[in-house]
Amino acid sequence: MADINPTVDGGVNSLLAVSFAAARESTSGGSNTVGDTSANFAVTVQRLASGKGSTTFQINRYFAEFDTSGISVTPTDATFRIFAHTNNTADFFVVKANFSDGSIGNTDFDSIVGWDNDADNSSNVTKYSSEVTSISVPAQNSITLNSTALADIRDNDRFKICLIESTKDLPNTAPSSNISLSLGMFMGAITATTRKPVLIVTEGTAAGYSHKVQGVAASSIGKVNGVATANIGKVISVD
Repeated sequence: MADINPTVDGGVNSLLAVSFAAARESTSGGSNTVGDTSANFAVTVQRLASGKGSTTFQINRYFAEFDTSGISVTPTDATFRIFAHTNNTADFFVVKANFSDGSIGNTDFDSIVGWDNDADNSSNVTKYSSEVTSISVPAQNSITLNSTALADIRDNDRFKICLIESTKDLPNTAPSSNISLSLGMFMGAITATTRKPVLIVTEGTAAGYSHKVQGVAASSIGKVNGVATANIGKVISVD
């Protein structure tokens, strides 16, 4: 079993806006919490009164990257564990992200595979989990990842995720009244190991040769020099 902490993680927060569309469809956030130890609003959809009968909107999304270069066989299972410390009103999905390797910034607000800014993205994104509708605080919470996530953990050296609010942000449904849907959690920069986000992977066992060759996952290799991988234990006497 491998416990993998993020190489980089943090929330990206939209600018405060006078409409839901303006907050959600921005291609760049107004701020981020990369490098912080925690965030009270890591995943958020808010519609708030701002005086004189007007309203403001803000949307926050959490992103993380994990080094999975050492995994070349399909895991038997994987979970993403977070320590939620406050605010557990946001339902969310874990989805596939596509920000640049090793870097998360304001411009990654919409760095989600399949994202279309002005659409209902419920069917466009790649979901790595079922909808998370119950989070305990303050407590560790484990989110089971699906077979699509397991395959990407196997095939990619960097496994990238986004936590996105599922009832308003993902389906592009503007709040009709003032709300604050939020998840507060500790992030990778915190010192306490038990509070760090962690990808927990139970590694599978491959028959025969089980290593990457020139960056190609073992699961994608049928033969090496004409020999079936099931019959290969070593290549040039190297394990």
